[in-house]
Amino acid sequence: MAADRERTLVVRAREDCAAFAELYDFYLPRIYGFIYRRVQDRCVAEDLTSMTFQRALENVRRSDFRNDSFGGWLYRVASNAVVDHVRRDRRYVSMGNLEDGEVPGDLALDAMAAALDRDQLQHALLGLSNTHREVLVLRFYDDLDVPEICAVLGCSREALAVRLHRALRALRLAVAKESADVA
Repeated sequence: MAADRERTLVVRAREDCAAFAELYDFYLPRIYGFIYRRVQDRCVAEDLTSMTFQRALENVRRSDFRNDSFGGWLYRVASNAVVDHVRRDRRYVSMGNLEDGEVPGDLALDAMAAALDRDQLQHALLGLSNTHREVLVLRFYDDLDVPEICAVLGCSREALAVRLHRALRALRLAVAKESADVA
């Protein structure tokens, strides 16, 4: 969603339910996916998503709500909801396991090669620090744009560029190590 359109909708959402509904419709699948990939439980993801949007509605209606990046702020609320859930339940939250699907006939070899690559990447990601893994997942898996990631992580564009560069370098080294271990 374009930043100016988002800001306009947030201002209108203070009094117009239809404006908040448009924001909700746009962000619901993104926020739900973001949360689900972290908790790996549909019911918990639905509850946390609901809590995230409830908090959004409450805050948007406040006159002192900062309207810099609603999307980034919403991801931060979702991230905090996941952290609170994990602390409360003291369970490990997986960064996401991709399910293997059955592939018929001629595509089986391609699927096997892709699964090996995916497993190699997954092992490399698990070997990274949480800080590196988080910035990579936000950027490349959750497909957030730079202002949204900055809002989630609470950092400047410059700091994000440094974090992303370091995370990519760490991932390259981890993948190289994983490749050497396989060979």
